[in-house]
Amino acid sequence: MKRKTTRNNRFKKNTPARRALFRARVAFAAKGLLGALALAAASGAFIFAYDYFTQTQYFQARQIVVTGMQRFSRQQVMEIAGIGPKANILSVNLATTRKRLLADPWIAEATVSREIPSNLHIDIREEVPLALLDMGSDEGFLINLAGEVFKRWDGSNDDVLPRVHGLDHGDLPVSGMPASETFRALMTLFRLAAEKDSPLHLSGIRRIRMDHEIGATVYRGEDNRAVKLGFGHYPEKCKALGKLMPRLNRDSRLTRYTVIDLFDVDRIVITLASVDPSSSGREEV
Repeated sequence: MKRKTTRNNRFKKNTPARRALFRARVAFAAKGLLGALALAAASGAFIFAYDYFTQTQYFQARQIVVTGMQRFSRQQVMEIAGIGPKANILSVNLATTRKRLLADPWIAEATVSREIPSNLHIDIREEVPLALLDMGSDEGFLINLAGEVFKRWDGSNDDVLPRVHGLDHGDLPVSGMPASETFRALMTLFRLAAEKDSPLHLSGIRRIRMDHEIGATVYRGEDNRAVKLGFGHYPEKCKALGKLMPRLNRDSRLTRYTVIDLFDVDRIVITLASVDPSSSGREEV
């Protein structure tokens, strides 16, 4: 007679374990829910605190100090920065405000800081234009003292800056690329002209023509007297010009000069304004 086999009731046997697992999952879900509620509460508290501190009059700007202006007024700087006279200093995003300032081509550097509870400080450094690069067809670029193009010409400042002719777009300095020989020669001339007691006198330069083949010709003064310098040996040529100028100023005949040719410092040629049609109007010194 076969024995009757019975299967164990696995469900009943594992009931305690299943209940324990269920309780663990419920506890985990409860903890997660409590954590989410706590996070939401903390976020709400932070938002409330942020709104409170950025709107309360306690942190309203009572003094906004703006320094470094040459071209701009205080009001213009604040408008560029997007800051009102009664701004809450905690609501001012310092990094964003600095970016707004630097977006203006005339502002080379800017710092923005706050002083709790009610002061803001804005300091800018403006670009100093050195010359106008006249590219023809009413197109031009302003370069700063470092020889960097910082702004397209908009028709202003052309009456006070030396105007440079003869360059093309390939001569313009590009970040990471060496400047052209012609542009390097131009900047060397400007550095020499800016030196104390330089015979070229930066303030007296009206325009410079840069020729890719023959080099630089500088036009000086209101009468645009020309000094031909060519390429290279500029310190020696400036020194020779410095020795020559007193002689030109003493000699009544030589004061009529229109061109000084310094291509060769050992053979300086001076072209005089002609008063006698039979005269060549050229002198060598």
